[in-house]
Amino acid sequence: MTFEQIKSFLAIVKYNHFTLASQELYISQSSISKHIKSLEKELGVELFNRQHRSVRLTEAGEEFYKFASKSMTNYNNILLDMKKYSCEESSSISIGVIDTMVEYGFASLIGDFQKQYPNIQVDIIERSNSKIIEYLSDSIVNLGFINSHYEHKSMLILEKIIDDDLVLVTSGNHIFSSKTTVDIFDTAKEKYICVNGDYYLHNVFLNTWGNLNYFPNTLYIDSQIKTLLALVSENIGITLLPHNVASSYQKNIDNSIHISSLKNPFSANIFLAQLKNKKLSKNETLFKNFAINWFQKNSVKNV
Repeated sequence: MTFEQIKSFLAIVKYNHFTLASQELYISQSSISKHIKSLEKELGVELFNRQHRSVRLTEAGEEFYKFASKSMTNYNNILLDMKKYSCEESSSISIGVIDTMVEYGFASLIGDFQKQYPNIQVDIIERSNSKIIEYLSDSIVNLGFINSHYEHKSMLILEKIIDDDLVLVTSGNHIFSSKTTVDIFDTAKEKYICVNGDYYLHNVFLNTWGNLNYFPNTLYIDSQIKTLLALVSENIGITLLPHNVASSYQKNIDNSIHISSLKNPFSANIFLAQLKNKKLSKNETLFKNFAINWFQKNSVKNV
């Protein structure tokens, strides 16, 4: 016995008619007939005397009506009582995050969100840009902070939340360390270092040298930004990073690296992404709207 069957039964009693009952419940007449037949089979009795244009309760139906009415009242009451426990304060959400988000106030965002929604558990999954896009595609997460989307634009809904500029990062001993501004074309013969899945360099190379069918020599590493910058600091190669990321490393970890702006700047946008065909839960929608508003109010300036 199901509540769908009970709803069908009560609707038929209300209208004394299968067709009118099916219209109220927005289901087909055949569906409502199946509900009643299944119910009668389970109970072992006929609940209605079926006439040409209407139906009437049998004696057994009259008895069952008392149970059905009370059950539906209790059902509706418990739904109302449970709403205070089933609202946004009682669920968890998973958010995909690239490791550089910490430089843009991500921890403060989560802290402020938890203050407003203390019972929503936020599970943070920190991965590379490409891995987060993969997780979105596989529904491991439904929201993710990513820094590039060029190959996946058609499948994603994107909200730009951060604008930053790419800068050239070298060791303090590099030939470019005496320059405050560098033309990207002058780096053609340099060795670059790039984290796997980072589309920033790929996009810059494509825009700069794509027409020439030339890409600079690039070392790809399966690691995080800190390891990349440690290699740059040792003059193993150069790299391009968002200004805030490079500046934070220079300020807090290694002040020997050198940062140069680019003569023709490239933007380093960060997006909050979701799949186009994926509906967010109530809590995920709450977080998405909160994050967008938070970054609008707390725009990060280049340090």
